[in-house]
Amino acid sequence: MNKTEEKIKALASETPASSWREKVEFRKANKATLRQAAKVALRLLDALEDKGWSQAQLARELEVTPQQVSKWIKGQGDFKFSTIDKLEKVLGIKIHAVLTEDEFVTTEEAFEASLKEEMIAYHQRWTNTQEYFKLKNQITNPQIVMAVSHADQDVIAMAG
Repeated sequence: MNKTEEKIKALASETPASSWREKVEFRKANKATLRQAAKVALRLLDALEDKGWSQAQLARELEVTPQQVSKWIKGQGDFKFSTIDKLEKVLGIKIHAVLTEDEFVTTEEAFEASLKEEMIAYHQRWTNTQEYFKLKNQITNPQIVMAVSHADQDVIAMAG
């Protein structure tokens, strides 16, 4: 065997065994945490882009190392509340919110869509009620009044 082959075999024997299985198991076990870290990382990237800042500028503002900011941007950082507070103040963004049991987070678009659906349903009920009273006032025997609406291909009937 020549020297080149010996060097290649020596290098191959020094290479540590792959730990890909451990990494996969870690990702499976920490899926929710990693997803949250990715959301924070994307939020930070968006804020940096909006401000026109580099990661190094953020590091200077927060008085941390550029390596620390790099870890956050990669979704590898674990945040203390004090760190989140500093990030929110320096970048002018909201990263963390604490909600009570009866509160929830929604987007403005989802809220507007829900409100529109409720308004349509309310208007339909109001229209049906108006039709019912109109028919009830036309007939002298309220026992036989029935208002039928064919709105939205559903038959809605009310008996008086």
